[in-house]
Amino acid sequence: MPAFSFETALLVLVTIGFFVLAKIVLSLREEIRELKAARKPPAAVLAPAPVATPAPVEEEVPSDVYAAIVSAIFIALGDHHRIVSITPDKSMAWSHEGRRNIFGSHSLR
Repeated sequence: MPAFSFETALLVLVTIGFFVLAKIVLSLREEIRELKAARKPPAAVLAPAPVATPAPVEEEVPSDVYAAIVSAIFIALGDHHRIVSITPDKSMAWSHEGRRNIFGSHSLR
């Protein structure tokens, strides 16, 4: 008959494993503390990025459309956003997409 059962030997090994793991964790915590203490604060605080001045509104955008866009952005996103520029889209991508949807909805016989 063995001096120790399998369960007892397994319990002893697991207990030793927990002690080794605890020792590793404690040594890592001590190294982290030392690294934090050795870290120097930054010498100079970075200056904030320069604020871009908004581009002038082009004459092609009517003032009532500009006001509608500004109010919609204010309502949707809040007052902490800034409009940099509003330019009309001259690529006519929306009209091409609309035509593509209409032609795609037609079925061939």
